[in-house]
Amino acid sequence: MFNAMTRAEIWLQDTLDKPLGIEDLANHIGYSSSQVRRQFRQSFHISPSAYREKRRLERAAVLLALTPLNIAQIAIRCGYHNHSSFSRAFQRRYQLRPRNFRQSLKSTLSRSMPNPGFKTDIQKASDRQMILMRLYQAPEHIKGLGDASYHNKQLACLQARLRLSTTTISLPDILSAKVGALNNDYFHSYRTDVGLYLEPADNAQDIALPVPYRRVDIPTHYYSSTRFGDLADLYDALKHTIAHLLYSQNSFHVSGYPPQVLWKAHCLELRLPLISQ
Repeated sequence: MFNAMTRAEIWLQDTLDKPLGIEDLANHIGYSSSQVRRQFRQSFHISPSAYREKRRLERAAVLLALTPLNIAQIAIRCGYHNHSSFSRAFQRRYQLRPRNFRQSLKSTLSRSMPNPGFKTDIQKASDRQMILMRLYQAPEHIKGLGDASYHNKQLACLQARLRLSTTTISLPDILSAKVGALNNDYFHSYRTDVGLYLEPADNAQDIALPVPYRRVDIPTHYYSSTRFGDLADLYDALKHTIAHLLYSQNSFHVSGYPPQVLWKAHCLELRLPLISQ
């Protein structure tokens, strides 16, 4: 059930790269700092500060494995002020220095070749919005994904306003799991956001959304596009996409932001947000 602690968890995810503290989180959801600490631990079996560090380090592991960014750049992108504090935190979590973690995955990933059964290309998306609801399950455990009635079940009154929208899921943890960095020893470790991807003609800015949903603004960005036939093929499509990006050795790399799956008319599309270097 959606509640204030779900809002808190989402806020922690959305501000991983910012120097904000628990007091800022408490102000965001209208609680005291002590209430946030107590109720967050009751909901997630971990403190807000420890949770944020876990998620920061999971993102760092993705960037170490899948991009050529140097360690100082990765530290900054993951909310650490300096290289040494990041390296210490990373080694505490994964028992490897960041450089050694990168080297340990490099040989494994380099053996993966693109799958000729999939095709991936690079595209550019303009500013968009998504309307999403957070669920604490992996996508393969959620019944009804892709069914418009499931994605819209609390949005029926808005259907006329959102007529061009596409059913979608956003996957904050799929890349961390792919590189073996997802920590499964605490409650609600895997997250899936379910909802709608809006077309430019649609805008949810002035719409009052049902409580479980939130707006997500997506700035203009590049992404990889891989089409596939069935949700059961998602992980094969992801494996191919990562191999394609690494094998092609172009200037585009995984950004670390959540991939999305869109249900198109005749296929599914996996999108990985990219950065250019």
